[in-house]
Amino acid sequence: MMARNGVRCFVWFLCLFVFFALTVSVSIDNDVSHISGTEQPKLELVREVVELTVPVALKPNDINDYREITLQPYSNTRIHIANLTKNAAQSVGYALVQLNAFEYNVTLSYNSSIIEGGHLTGQNVGLLMYGDGDLYAFNLNPHQAVWVSLVLMLYNTTAPIPGGCNLEFPVEVSPILNLTLTPEIIIVDTPAASVAKPFQGSPNGCGKARLEYESYYYIMPTHDFSQRTYFAAINRLLSYTAAKLSGRQNTLHAPLLPNRHKYGRITGRGMVFVTAVIDPVHRGFALYVPAHTYSCKPFLNLAGCYGLNIPLRVFAILLTIVAVLEVIIGWLPLFVKCLAAGGVMGAFGTVEALNVLDKPLDLEWIVLFIVGGAIVGCIIGLLMGLFAPVAGRIFCSFMTGYLICLTLFGMINGNIYTLPNISWYVALGGMLIGAILTVALPIILITRSVIFGAICIFYGVNAVFGARLDYPLRHFVRRLYVENYERVYSDPSLDANDCLALAAFTFTMAVTLFMRSRYQSDEVQDDYSRIEFPCQGRPANGDDEDRIERSTVIAADDTAAYQRFVNEQPIITRWTNGDDDVFESPESNSRFYRLLRRNARR
Repeated sequence: MMARNGVRCFVWFLCLFVFFALTVSVSIDNDVSHISGTEQPKLELVREVVELTVPVALKPNDINDYREITLQPYSNTRIHIANLTKNAAQSVGYALVQLNAFEYNVTLSYNSSIIEGGHLTGQNVGLLMYGDGDLYAFNLNPHQAVWVSLVLMLYNTTAPIPGGCNLEFPVEVSPILNLTLTPEIIIVDTPAASVAKPFQGSPNGCGKARLEYESYYYIMPTHDFSQRTYFAAINRLLSYTAAKLSGRQNTLHAPLLPNRHKYGRITGRGMVFVTAVIDPVHRGFALYVPAHTYSCKPFLNLAGCYGLNIPLRVFAILLTIVAVLEVIIGWLPLFVKCLAAGGVMGAFGTVEALNVLDKPLDLEWIVLFIVGGAIVGCIIGLLMGLFAPVAGRIFCSFMTGYLICLTLFGMINGNIYTLPNISWYVALGGMLIGAILTVALPIILITRSVIFGAICIFYGVNAVFGARLDYPLRHFVRRLYVENYERVYSDPSLDANDCLALAAFTFTMAVTLFMRSRYQSDEVQDDYSRIEFPCQGRPANGDDEDRIERSTVIAADDTAAYQRFVNEQPIITRWTNGDDDVFESPESNSRFYRLLRRNARR
């Protein structure tokens, strides 16, 4: 009775713990967003003319002037480039002036009025200058001042010209990136570059010069949408040295499109991208203007940045509670576990079969096929659980091993499908782990209820905390409807939410396993503590139907477990039901304890 009361208390404790974690997570997120949205840093006063001065001590291929200003609503600010001819002389091929804005679009133009073919508009824009002169920054928002950073980059005479072979933007030389945010991925297109002016000619025409492109990215802190963080992230990729030091390189690109790079979206985090163009023949390099995007819309739909899907979280809490009960008392019959495992494996098999087609499908057809495969898998799993329990247990073990391999590979590599033949490796690894579990579980006395419940707890806690530990499963399906998904780069790094989810999962499993070791039910349905072979004989005493299948883990006071697997002599014996009160060697001490409990109830 005390053990059962303890289980009830623990279940209530778990419910309160999950609710508290959810509440704290939401409150912290709201506090962070409130601070980020209302932050008003100190700004430099806006003047009618902003002067970017080329220093005497030049820094070739690096930042030579940097400042942050505000553009007043509906304003036109003149940017004057000074001393470029005087100090640069013949050592500088061109100057790249960058304008990076926070949240709102701005326009950078060669002319004091907006003329077609002479300006670029966006959050991150830039134009080339070959001598002293003026550029113009427009803020066409009539009500909102915009904080921007002005950057002067000077490149030597061998540096290739980023965007020099541009065919996408109205300005002839457009050193900016074309960023497209889709519901699933981020696409970064780099306009083709040209060689430096001294080397231009027929051998080095557009599309003929041997130029190389390197793509770098930087991930911003989780749920930090502040202005200061934005400009700090941009600054980490402004120069080639900073990009190699602070950024990470993406070596994947679309087939036949070396200038197109794809990235997986990371919910709640911003990303900055930059492309470096390198001329290995003339030993020159240059960087495009960095591009930036959030993987959500923090200024329009802030809740979407935190994954605040309330119905999903409620379902995850219920799933976690059910899984905890399963781990502690093992109340789900084997055929239910086989049915669930069969449905999951049916869905997995359908996804792998569709992937063989190597052709993107509509999302509606994918859902239809997966649901059909899951139904077929449920039927097969149910039949196994009812008529072939041994095969059903092996089937459950294989499913467990498959999910373990999928998660481990995903946490190490991000999008695991960038690796060749990874599906075969995951399948073989799942079979190996499944075989080990089938043989080893009875020996280490951790029954299938623990593994089956642990899977549900893992994904349930992940949804409650809004973590991304389930991204391997998302990659598993996304490759069906995203073209060339094996070329999509996904960062595998864990953030604070992932660490919290892992900590909560570890804590929950530790407590549930402790409760399981102390909770001794009269009978646990379809659980087991030893391997049953088809040719194994029946017990000699003929009372196999009265044998208790116990829910056990390794415990110091588990006499039955030691007695069964180490073949020790029984310490406590039981009374027989005969007329004479004599002792008889029991199969386990649990029979003796059960007899005492029954007598106590009477």
